[in-house]
Amino acid sequence: MSKLRIGLLVSGRGSVLKTLLRVCGDGSLPGEVVAVASNRECPALGLAREAGVGRVSSYPINDYASRAERDAHIAADLSASDVNFVVVGGYSEALEPSFFDATPCDIISMYPSLLPAFGELDEAIGPALDAGVKTIGVTIHFRTPLSVSAGPIIAQEPLPVDVDDTVESVTARVIALESKFLPRALRAFSEGRVVRTGSRVQLIEPTTDA
Repeated sequence: MSKLRIGLLVSGRGSVLKTLLRVCGDGSLPGEVVAVASNRECPALGLAREAGVGRVSSYPINDYASRAERDAHIAADLSASDVNFVVVGGYSEALEPSFFDATPCDIISMYPSLLPAFGELDEAIGPALDAGVKTIGVTIHFRTPLSVSAGPIIAQEPLPVDVDDTVESVTARVIALESKFLPRALRAFSEGRVVRTGSRVQLIEPTTDA
């Protein structure tokens, strides 16, 4: 079992960060959040500073000549913190190829739909409800350049939609689902149970003692 040194990209309130700090802190995931980066100041950065994360940084685009330059700088800082796994959690932008060029480790992301449905949207839950879907869900996938939802799918978890659901109620349930779903996926990575072959990904079930 390998220990994950996690770099987290955020833009919002920090629900993913809270989950990672919890599971790394209680030992249910062999890992540590060693760096948190954002494209703007946000509550998640404050949470990271309070938790004592080693590197906590904001990278406003106005400080750079281009997004490519900014994303390469983020990647370089993650590498300087010896990050060996990147989680994109609530980050509000697609990543430039320069980020991937400078990041040799796995980069995964979560998306609030059963991809490929309702992909490439800033907010997927509202359009899904407007379309009358009966099931929404969460997808964990490998991140790819210039996209927020493309990339090989690692795992998906469905979530039924009730007739009286709202964007707010579904969002709350999606966040609750993510808090359980993401740690399971990360544990599979730490135990070497994720096998990627081209665009297909297999999660091998953990072995149990007889």
